Amino acid sequence: MGLRQLTPPLRIAVATALATALAATAVTLGPLGARAAAMAPSAAANAARPHGAHAATAPATAAAKASPRIPPPVHQGTLRILGQFRDGAVVTATGLTWRPPRLPKGMTLLTFEVAYSWQGCTRTGRHCATAQDSTATPFAADRYIAGHADTGRRLRVTETATEVVETQAPAFSFTVIHSAVSRLSPSPVAAYPRHERPATAFVNGTPEPRTASAEEYFQVAPPHYSAADGPPAQWYRIDRGRWRPVPASRVFYTGTLRPGPHRVTVRTANRAGATETGFGWQVVPLPPPAPCGSSRQQPCWYPPHLAADHRPMRWDWQIGLAAPLQRTGGHAVDIYDTDGFLTTPAEVRAIHTRWQASTLRHPKTVCYLDLAWEDYRPDASPSPRGYFPATVLGTVYYGYPDERWVDLRQLGALEPMLSERIGMCARKGFDAVELDDIDGFDPPSTTGFWLTPGDAQNFLAYAFSEIHRHGMTALWKNSPWLSWWGRRYADGAVVEECYLNQNCFAAQSLGMRAYGITCTALRAATPCGWDGFTADVTRQQPTGKWVGEAEYAEDNYVCDPGQRCPRPRRFRTFCAAVYSPPDGFAAVKFDVALDASMFYPCPRGS
Repeated sequence: MGLRQLTPPLRIAVATALATALAATAVTLGPLGARAAAMAPSAAANAARPHGAHAATAPATAAAKASPRIPPPVHQGTLRILGQFRDGAVVTATGLTWRPPRLPKGMTLLTFEVAYSWQGCTRTGRHCATAQDSTATPFAADRYIAGHADTGRRLRVTETATEVVETQAPAFSFTVIHSAVSRLSPSPVAAYPRHERPATAFVNGTPEPRTASAEEYFQVAPPHYSAADGPPAQWYRIDRGRWRPVPASRVFYTGTLRPGPHRVTVRTANRAGATETGFGWQVVPLPPPAPCGSSRQQPCWYPPHLAADHRPMRWDWQIGLAAPLQRTGGHAVDIYDTDGFLTTPAEVRAIHTRWQASTLRHPKTVCYLDLAWEDYRPDASPSPRGYFPATVLGTVYYGYPDERWVDLRQLGALEPMLSERIGMCARKGFDAVELDDIDGFDPPSTTGFWLTPGDAQNFLAYAFSEIHRHGMTALWKNSPWLSWWGRRYADGAVVEECYLNQNCFAAQSLGMRAYGITCTALRAATPCGWDGFTADVTRQQPTGKWVGEAEYAEDNYVCDPGQRCPRPRRFRTFCAAVYSPPDGFAAVKFDVALDASMFYPCPRGS
């Protein structure tokens, strides 16, 4: 499904930036990679973990006046809030229908979405704050459970329709326009009934009924209760273990679990009585890596660490371009990593049959896929199969409203999206797939969901096997804490800014501990370095597995070739440290937009 083959505009509750009153607002988004260009120079360096290229995959969100040529979404009806306005009761936003407008000639509707946000307000409605029961998953839902802290406050719902309109197809420039309507509840939220037992519920997702993750976090909502019966106490237990107090954060951890059935139970009690809420699931072994087998003419291509010249195989990363740009002569490369949605089958065929390579007959192609939700992708709007249910959508990706993390625990809900995207790469003829945003557990609160490395392993074991089943090889992305495990399932890796962050090699992370993992030396069990891939010699990859490493100009750290600067920042020093060692990588200095405007590959920058 290419980007120009659009899904029909349908009504869905998904994440968008929300206005607080009836309004139409727009942001204009340029070619892919413009967002990254808008980043502060130190943004990538100051991030909790390197993600410069992720920023490059989505356009910049620059404030702009709504184009008079593009009308905003159109609504009919009157927004109402129905239900019982009481602590613990469900209320629903209803009454409005939305449709996209007729667009000017030459413009295309990419996606159309409807989202909801809830606030608790003073009785006059003048002062509002995020409603008390809003968590990661209900943020875009048209239903809301009034919380105890909402008592005495009026609820405000804002319903926002968003259209993403492609304005210039060749450059993939588009505009995002929001139109919003707000409604205040007619009365404040009443107190929980006196002498009724308190209640709570699990929020922000739970594991699959069967999962290979041997550890989980659970989160419960603030309890609903009557103040007259006193504040409730809460305890939890794992299986038949002892009862433990629920932490103030209302998040608790199971510890490492054995394979088999498990159950968590939460008990909430005050003078009115007690209730118990439980959840059961089963821990199963991780499936072994699936072999790569293709029904296509050619066999699976395994990217080698070393090319025919016995140096790391050269690559170029162009996910910030709408169409790939060929490198020729001394700039030729063997691997092009391009956007999976934007790159066409004809462009892939051209690379495979006509483009010049560095050491191969023709270059190989890598299909870049983001595991996050992106509102400008053709599967952001719902299809009958529901690629992105609202319940899997989490927090905004580093402050950008057009992208959100997803709950990797919900593999069953995300399988259709994953299978369709991987199948798209295979149908276009790509040789390999790069999966981005696989590290939502780092740290656990990043996504809005409390995820564990085990949740990522459960999801990725399926994802990488699915890539292999489609006849392509797979590339790991960032996430050094699990790189030792990822090399079992993946056939290479892409890493950002490891020279800047001094974590390219296992020796640099030796002894570090997090998430129950202790980083070891390269030849031990859990090395947290990318040389774990290049040193991983297999029958298909006798010189080791390929690793592509990117440093960015916007970090102001690695200097240009020939530029005078302090020794650690010299381009020659960078290449000597990252590219030249026996287990070194295909290292390149890029512009963070990844739009082919800067390309300085080691060892000489050309």
